[in-house]
Amino acid sequence: MNEDIANTETRESRRLKESDKTDNSGATDASKEGEKEPPQAEEGKKGKKHTAPVMGAGIKLVEGAFRGSTRQRDPDTDIFDASNFRQVGTSWWLDRLLPGGVAKYFVTAFVICTVVWLIALTLRLSWVRIEDFWGDVWLFVKDRQWQLQPLLLLVHFVCLRLFKGIYSRNFDRAFQHLDVRKGELNDYKKWFLGNRVNFLALAVAAPFIIWEWVQFATIEKFYETVYGTSDYVQAIDTTVRNPEAFFLLLLWSLEWVMFGYYCYVMVSGAIVVRSILKKHDFKDSVDLVLTERQYRPLFNVTAQAGSLVFLFGLFHAGYMVYTKNTGSDIAGLIVLVVLLGVAFSMTWSAVRGELKGKVLAALENLEDSYRTAREKLGTMHDVPGIEDDIQRIQVQLKMQLALQQLDYLQTKYESLGRKEFLGLVFKMLAPVGSVMARVIRWGSLLAAIGLGGAAAISGGDKGNTQPPAVNQAPADPGDAAAP
Repeated sequence: MNEDIANTETRESRRLKESDKTDNSGATDASKEGEKEPPQAEEGKKGKKHTAPVMGAGIKLVEGAFRGSTRQRDPDTDIFDASNFRQVGTSWWLDRLLPGGVAKYFVTAFVICTVVWLIALTLRLSWVRIEDFWGDVWLFVKDRQWQLQPLLLLVHFVCLRLFKGIYSRNFDRAFQHLDVRKGELNDYKKWFLGNRVNFLALAVAAPFIIWEWVQFATIEKFYETVYGTSDYVQAIDTTVRNPEAFFLLLLWSLEWVMFGYYCYVMVSGAIVVRSILKKHDFKDSVDLVLTERQYRPLFNVTAQAGSLVFLFGLFHAGYMVYTKNTGSDIAGLIVLVVLLGVAFSMTWSAVRGELKGKVLAALENLEDSYRTAREKLGTMHDVPGIEDDIQRIQVQLKMQLALQQLDYLQTKYESLGRKEFLGLVFKMLAPVGSVMARVIRWGSLLAAIGLGGAAAISGGDKGNTQPPAVNQAPADPGDAAAP
């Protein structure tokens, strides 16, 4: 009796210690001694073992997707950094009307866009004969033009502060390798962000605003062009321009003024770079400038502006496709892209012009050094001796070094701007890549959740599809055939 109790305790303790070490057949040490486990426990163990690889794959999927999210962003290259949204000293009237704090700015922009939508709704209800109030409201909500107009206005507000932020914030950094004084840079910044921004932004936007007003006044099918063949167009008199149409035109005019500001900032920024490079030189020698690419900060602002242009163009293209409203919008996008290319070309030509004279002077010195060494090598006689051999080797090394420096300077100078142009393209695509990365990460999380759900479902299946345990005798076919 005591021996049986001792054996039972030994088997129980052994089962507790080795419960997680079952073999492929599901048998434990206790089963080897002739004792059978309950079928429910055995099925639970098999289910747990069956779902472990699936759950492990899901965990690895999530870890791999979110591992890169801990990487810190560089505030100097991130166009969405909070410092780019802060207000700086500028004479741009619209920026001065808006608050300076980041949170206050976004709250104000959101409130303005919401108020614009509510005003348009009020004008719609005041003009249309109200027979079914909620039906008319729902008809306004379904209108594609007013579905995207508040969002498009919000995008304009974001780009408005970002364009100003990246240029003003990177202004001093762009000229850090030039021999220009701080006071002179401040004078250029005042000229850049002075009162002329209001007039020049309006001058750039004026052709597009006039285009919109002419179409508004002359096109017979104005409502069909803007709203399509909706029930609203069928319910109003299309020969008369109602208050909602006037309000929409004013909203377009305001957005074109913001557009003119973007164009002014890009072009005038390139003009400032060109003016400073004509008056000032790089601090270091030309070979060090080309090797360390000290001209790169001059292109960074244009590259970041390219990212904003790409994002704005991408959203605006979606707006045009969704609302089927083209014409002036397409022309505006083309002008914006062309001006971005002009700004980059102006910076590129200014940097090349600044370095051209120094590169040619350095190449001429290297050619003189090579010719001098070659002439000296030709006058040397083949006299046996260690000193003559050492001197000959030194002259040959000097010739080889001059040739390598010539090739290096020419290659660096010819490739100037090539990497910056590729960087402009990649920085334009960087925001989209960041969004796609977030989509992939959260998609991986959803996939992992799906794998976990599938594992739980498969683990909870208690069908009779499991093979019998090793310590369980198979069913006798004769028993099944017996009556």
